[in-house]
Amino acid sequence: MSYKRKKLKRSKFGKFRYKLRLFKIVLLKLIRKTVKNFRERRNRMFRISKAVEILRKYDRLSNNPDNTRIKKMIVSQLEENGLLKLCIFACPKFDTKALFSKNPEEYMPTKATADLFEPRVTKILSLRKDLMKIGLLTEINVVIGDNDAEEYIFPFMDSFGLNAELFERRKRQYCSSFERRCEKLFGDSNFVVWSLSEYDVSKDNIEPLISRGALQKEIKFFEKLFSVDGPYCGLLNFSREILVEMAKKKYMLYGAQGRFLKVLGGILLQTEGPGVWIERTDMLRCTGSSAIPVIYPWIRKEERI
Repeated sequence: MSYKRKKLKRSKFGKFRYKLRLFKIVLLKLIRKTVKNFRERRNRMFRISKAVEILRKYDRLSNNPDNTRIKKMIVSQLEENGLLKLCIFACPKFDTKALFSKNPEEYMPTKATADLFEPRVTKILSLRKDLMKIGLLTEINVVIGDNDAEEYIFPFMDSFGLNAELFERRKRQYCSSFERRCEKLFGDSNFVVWSLSEYDVSKDNIEPLISRGALQKEIKFFEKLFSVDGPYCGLLNFSREILVEMAKKKYMLYGAQGRFLKVLGGILLQTEGPGVWIERTDMLRCTGSSAIPVIYPWIRKEERI
């Protein structure tokens, strides 16, 4: 065999070996990427599965009808945001007697002090810690219900000289105070505070879907609210017809809140007591919004106050 033919043969063999090495490198990278993707999918599925277990552990409602939706929401949240939002309502501690004073604006507090949110904090922190242990980032979304009275109580009261501008200013002060409170509790980047009043979450114009039993239950709630033993100390008296209208307007407001929650996404930690767990959740869905899935972590009488 001539020198030129040997050289050409070696050259072709060298090129073949070079291409073979390139192929091995590409194949190795592909295998590594496949293994990495598999591990990531496995870890992701593990986090989702463990997150469902953790949320069910904290849920006091057995056979929660939202169980299927909870898993779907976790998957959706991880795909969209890479974290899970935990939503919770907080109600200011209103000064009801101020409505009958010379300064009715003081009905709205300016500082977030001891209230029904306080005994919820321990379990919120515990739930977030358990989710973080499995590598699931969480964000606490506190929704302040600061406009309920304006939507379904004030419209039925005689004029009482409320300074609307001052009232709104006090709401903003309260929201800022609540944000400072949450920063101390949850850290400076793991929470968001939403004021329903600021985002103009007012009554839906859609007729709410209310069962007869649920309506009667809500009317009894209002009767207790305005009784001598209630927070309004018997200083407000309304006919049954008005109480029915109040209940409907409250449902319409909750329906709008359900739509707001749907935009936020995540899982709602329901703060109400067992006696109205399902009713309060149904209220969020009474005007057609599917809202977000709910768990029920608290039974008030068992919580530390």
